[in-house]
Amino acid sequence: MRKLLFIFFLFAQFSLTAQSLKKDKTGFYREDQIYTGFSFISLESNNKSFSQRGLSSHFQIGIVRDIPLISSGKLAIGVGLGYSYQNYNSNLIRFNIDNQDPIFIVNNTLKQKSKLAFNFIEFPISLRWRNSSINDYQFWRVYSGIKFQRNILSKLKYSSNEIKNISDEVNKWNKDLYLSFGYNTWNFYFSYGLNQIIKNLRDQYSNKSFEVKPLKIGLIFYIL
Repeated sequence: MRKLLFIFFLFAQFSLTAQSLKKDKTGFYREDQIYTGFSFISLESNNKSFSQRGLSSHFQIGIVRDIPLISSGKLAIGVGLGYSYQNYNSNLIRFNIDNQDPIFIVNNTLKQKSKLAFNFIEFPISLRWRNSSINDYQFWRVYSGIKFQRNILSKLKYSSNEIKNISDEVNKWNKDLYLSFGYNTWNFYFSYGLNQIIKNLRDQYSNKSFEVKPLKIGLIFYIL
């Protein structure tokens, strides 16, 4: 808990300086921002028995520090700090075999569905293009980059209301590629998971591992 409080204290301190569009001493201007967004998740898997059961969703919020690359400010690098929550509604269940590590398998026999909930601290790095100027607050933008995600809390909840903490069964670090583009505050957002979040997904019949990766499609809002 102390680690979480420390992280969010840094987040709050960083956000105090991340709400500006201004020139620095070199004549470059920065577009520091707060962002927030909502997406629907399409779960992609190489296991044909895997299926979503209901909507899966994603929420994100954070701040970005702008590092201009050219004096016009139209090209920059963004370095950020944020929080994201995502859930998978699917037919995955957690399965224990004696004293071995738990595995997750596809459940096609029971009607109950499961909800995997992931909480991450995020560190986005992006290449940012916009046709803006120091006096223009409404412009087109295209931002693309990678997010490094640190798992802080993950849980599994069944439709029977049984809840399990699965933080130890989730990879501590994960990565997403993302793209956002749009005009002014409203922007489309797409991202794709580069690695498997859950450590041990196994087919219950062949015992072969399989993957489930999220494709997120939604909106992101940039606020000066």
